[in-house]
Amino acid sequence: MLLTKLHIPPVGNNIIHRSELHEKLNTGLSRKLILVSAPAGFGKTTVLSDWINQNKIPAAWFSIDNGDNDPVDFLSYIISGIQGLREEFGQSTLKLLHSPNKPSVESIVSLLINEILNINQNIFLVLDDFHLIKSIEVLKLVTYLLEHIPGNIHIVILTRSDPAIAVSRLRSQNQLVEIRSSDLSFSANEISVLFNKKLKLGLSLDDVYSLKTKTEGWIAGLQLTALSMQGREDISGFIQDLMGDNRYIMDYLMEEVLKIQTDDIREFMIQTSVLEQMSGPLCNKVLNRNDSRLILETLDKNNMFIVPLDNERHWYRYHHLFANLLKQRLLQKDPMLLIDIHTKACEWFEQNNMFNFAIEHALEIKNYEKSIRLLGETIESMWEKGQHAAIMNYGDILPDELIKTNPEFCLYYAWILIAAGKIQIAEPFLVSAEIITEELINTKNSSKEAIQYHKKLSGKIAVAFTYLNSHLEHSPKIFNYCKTAMENLSEDDPFWFSWAWFSYGIAYFSKGDILESNKAFNEAFEYGKKSGNIYLISTIAIRMAENEQQLGHYISAYNKCSELLTLMNDKGYSEIARTEWTYAALYFVMGVSQLMWTDVDRAYENSKIAYNLCKNGSDIYLKIFILMVYTIVLKERGDSEMKKKIGEMDSLIKQNDIPPYLTSGYIGWKIYLSMENNQIDEANRIVLEYGLDTGKKKTYANEGAYSAYVRLLLVQNKLDKAELLLSELLALAEENYATEKIIGLKISYVVLFTLKGNKEKAYTTLIEAMELASAENLLYYFVNDHDRIKDSLKDAFYVLATKKNNVPAKFIDSLKLALERKEKLKKMNSGMDLSARELDMLKCIGDLSNQEIADKLFVSLNTVKTHLKNIYIKLDVDNRTKAVAKAKELGIV
Repeated sequence: MLLTKLHIPPVGNNIIHRSELHEKLNTGLSRKLILVSAPAGFGKTTVLSDWINQNKIPAAWFSIDNGDNDPVDFLSYIISGIQGLREEFGQSTLKLLHSPNKPSVESIVSLLINEILNINQNIFLVLDDFHLIKSIEVLKLVTYLLEHIPGNIHIVILTRSDPAIAVSRLRSQNQLVEIRSSDLSFSANEISVLFNKKLKLGLSLDDVYSLKTKTEGWIAGLQLTALSMQGREDISGFIQDLMGDNRYIMDYLMEEVLKIQTDDIREFMIQTSVLEQMSGPLCNKVLNRNDSRLILETLDKNNMFIVPLDNERHWYRYHHLFANLLKQRLLQKDPMLLIDIHTKACEWFEQNNMFNFAIEHALEIKNYEKSIRLLGETIESMWEKGQHAAIMNYGDILPDELIKTNPEFCLYYAWILIAAGKIQIAEPFLVSAEIITEELINTKNSSKEAIQYHKKLSGKIAVAFTYLNSHLEHSPKIFNYCKTAMENLSEDDPFWFSWAWFSYGIAYFSKGDILESNKAFNEAFEYGKKSGNIYLISTIAIRMAENEQQLGHYISAYNKCSELLTLMNDKGYSEIARTEWTYAALYFVMGVSQLMWTDVDRAYENSKIAYNLCKNGSDIYLKIFILMVYTIVLKERGDSEMKKKIGEMDSLIKQNDIPPYLTSGYIGWKIYLSMENNQIDEANRIVLEYGLDTGKKKTYANEGAYSAYVRLLLVQNKLDKAELLLSELLALAEENYATEKIIGLKISYVVLFTLKGNKEKAYTTLIEAMELASAENLLYYFVNDHDRIKDSLKDAFYVLATKKNNVPAKFIDSLKLALERKEKLKKMNSGMDLSARELDMLKCIGDLSNQEIADKLFVSLNTVKTHLKNIYIKLDVDNRTKAVAKAKELGIV
């Protein structure tokens, strides 16, 4: 972090205090935003800096440059700026911000706002040169901040063009102070004060008005005019000779200003214009001289458009407009010199461990080889700090073939791509990293330290490969990568050794061996605790909880999540965790358990929280998991929001490389919904599209789709085919101890036996499913499939009431109560949504035509048609016959 960017620029000796503008700025004490928008050279920064100094305004200043489009960097500077006023501020947000798991922008800003609430004074956050922000994420961040900041925090934006944020809304809410170029332009009186009282140039009143007319009060033009007048006798003649627009005047005045400098100073200014920030040592390196500090101090003293960046005046920058004009002269004069300056600046920043600035200079001259080498040295630190957007940006800029020469960059770039659902793009980078690292390990005459380093790198790459391969349907190499990770990562580094065990956990999970997966996750968890990394611990604990659910241990899964929340609270991580993906995952797991217990209200609360936490995050897979469960819960509630969320899920699936186990669940859910809506043709189309009828091998990864296909076969009375598929799926589930899946499949067997007329086999199989479900109170499948198995349920309840069995009475009572609640909810969702007029029409549509209904109810034919459309939507049907049937089924009529 360059702390000079947080320095409030000082004002010069010749400052004109602009009392009218200061009064206007004072009104910002009751507004959210002060927008100072004007072209270059209108004195935006000077006015704000002077106002702050004159009024002792508590301000956090952030001078933005092109490198601040990464949201992590942007927020880090904001927090550090406020820490200049309140040292203890923002610690929790910074921890979250620099975690390896990239949280959503809204999550981070939410936490930041929570910390701001503890501030009991007015603070102005000044964002200078905001026009350099192009990142949509950063713009969203600032918008979100403006929407939610408390009244004692005020944002000031200094910009050359209006930002892409909701300025008009703030204006309509009277939450905006606007200062434009017309406000900033010097009046004739202010020009007179500057030239006559401050600079002692003795302008006549005519000269002042002429200068006002020619420059339109443009401050940069006035300053350059003043510099150009030095040593002139005929000042009035000089003013009269000024002509043209501001651009022409500026070019002309620049020439005049440069003319009066010595050759040495002129060359210094032109050549250093390339530098975004300047110090004596940096300029000495770039220009091969030893007096740069003295020159910078002289330029500062002479007001030569140079701005100090710190109180000690070690670092400076030129006024942006002035720098651009100087750079144009350098390009016209000697383009090759520009390359030389960037090259030397890059070397200096590298030698001083300021890698980000070194990389920027290398990229300026398209020295991609140097850029990738520097990135290789700093990439792990960037990844650990959560600077994923910056890494992705570098990946977009640099040529792929060059990236593939640097194994370190390949590793972390690929890791981020995988998490973003870009599997096919990520894989070639990991392959290149693997090949190069293996070659380096086997290079003759390599030092012991070099070999050790590259072996560890090989282990990290193997972990990433395991992560990647766990998203593929068939991956025979996955355990080879696990072995490589374990061999090359040491217990001495518990963080990465935990990842090695974690890789075994996800490998066994992808195979469907949940018991072995849990053993590996347990080992990973122990080393994760030794590392002290809360994000790693959370990741492992959540995967363990998900495994418990696969085994049917929903109580254990719920308790694991509860324990983790307690751990976070005890360790002081609750505020951090609440705003990032780990917390979303915890709510998700708890919501799934509550859904299986048919506690729909709490399942809704938790899945909604999980959705809101993850919806803007970068973890595509978690987002899809949560959306899938959230839509199921919304369906259980009869919530119309379900269709919108399914649309979101459709988009995510289409836009990303999704692993088979997720795709399978998605396909199954789509088939199920099609059947629920009596769209059998659509369900069959999905089966054909995904090749479910081709005899493909059934695996743990694809069983979700096939379980839904079984239901479709049963609906179509294709019993032999359904029975064959059921036997395959049940054998697979029993092999993997997947209790939850066994219960669901046994219920499909109940339907099969019922359709075959084997009543006794149907209810005995149902009782077997109840025995499996009773220990964990898993009611969902029985309640959800009530319509398919209601006759068998009656038989089962009778047998359970009259014969000795292994199903606890408490479970039976819970199931009956859940069934009653479901029936009641169905009636409420349908009946309560219908208006009184719609209920009247519903009673008529079975016997009367539309015109007859209109005549009977004294309404127009169009009104009848409108009400019928609403009835169809609310009952989720497409014609009047189905509407009548649905209404009778629900007991509405």
